[in-house]
Amino acid sequence: MCVSMSGSKAAAALVFVANGSEDTEVVATVDILRRGGIDVKLCSVEKNDKKPLICANNIQILPDLHIDDVQGQQFDAIIIPGGNKGTETIASCKQAGAILLDHYKTNKIVAAICAGPLALSTHLYDADKNIRKHDITCYPDVANSLKNKFKSINLNERVVESIVNNHHVITSQGPATAIEFGLKILSRLTDDKKAEEIRKKVLA
Repeated sequence: MCVSMSGSKAAAALVFVANGSEDTEVVATVDILRRGGIDVKLCSVEKNDKKPLICANNIQILPDLHIDDVQGQQFDAIIIPGGNKGTETIASCKQAGAILLDHYKTNKIVAAICAGPLALSTHLYDADKNIRKHDITCYPDVANSLKNKFKSINLNERVVESIVNNHHVITSQGPATAIEFGLKILSRLTDDKKAEEIRKKVLA
């Protein structure tokens, strides 16, 4: 965690990334959170952590950490961007699944956008039955794959927040909703006032 100007520790968020992660969902979410004072780390789940990752639309990003570096660490939020290829890699990463389950069970924020809820269901559906009680949203094209995995899938909402037995899940639909997604996470890691301040600054 970083230390704010007031001397208190800033909230910390970990964003899983892989080759093929959706560019806008990664960058916009991280940008909003960092503007709001959150200590955000991009965490590669790829086996080879020596190279920049190439997102779905060929934007290169350099992760702050590799999945091997964060075992046993605690964050205030774990975030999964979409992008079909990136989501598949995150969903197949057992280390990412262990971190996700640990944070879900300890009532930290777990957030996923676009195809990201596929990784949520892969890692959590059998591990903790509470995940099945959440209302979510997602990218419309993946909704059928998530049928019966969650309580409901609401494609009429751009961002859905669901709290079940103190387990906190935030989901969103896709690239065009990434700023709203980031603002919702920011509001829960700080407060509504800070989120509104950042919303006005970016003209959202």
